Amino acid sequence: MKTKLLFSLIGAIVIFAWQFLSNAWPNFHKSAAEYTPAQDSILQECLKQGLTEGMYFLGQPDPSLSMDQQKEMMKQLDGKPWAVINYHETNAMSMPMNMIRGFLVCFVISFLLFWLFIQQKDPTMINRILVALAVGMIGFFFVPYTSFIWYKAPGIFAHFADAIVPWVILGLIGHKMAAKISSI
Repeated sequence: MKTKLLFSLIGAIVIFAWQFLSNAWPNFHKSAAEYTPAQDSILQECLKQGLTEGMYFLGQPDPSLSMDQQKEMMKQLDGKPWAVINYHETNAMSMPMNMIRGFLVCFVISFLLFWLFIQQKDPTMINRILVALAVGMIGFFFVPYTSFIWYKAPGIFAHFADAIVPWVILGLIGHKMAAKISSI
């Protein structure tokens, strides 16, 4: 159990550190949070319109219309501008709490990955790296890539790197640590 917890701690540090590098410096994800000088007027307009907290897809037909009316509206919207707005009424980010929660998630993910390692019937280094890579790619395909397909979410290559780099590192570290458990 000590090895599992140690790997989970090391894994959490690796993933958390990679997330910092990926999102802070050199900030591979900067295209997902671009600045616009029009931000004040856009936010004022959201407030003026009485928008409540939520995520909105602008450029879609009114869901209260009939299916035929929605199809007709979709034809009219084709080729026109569209946007996704993630609107919050209050800017109240708790950096320490978000970091703690993020680190705990990284710890749990690493624990689960190590559990997968010790379940393997053929625990070669390549197989462990491939399992770790599979975990990263499953996460990538399930959320960022699917979002990219539908909403053209920016930063897809940064997410792709997020799905590879820390997971290969964890595969290498996990292979060494899981070997200790297998030999006991």
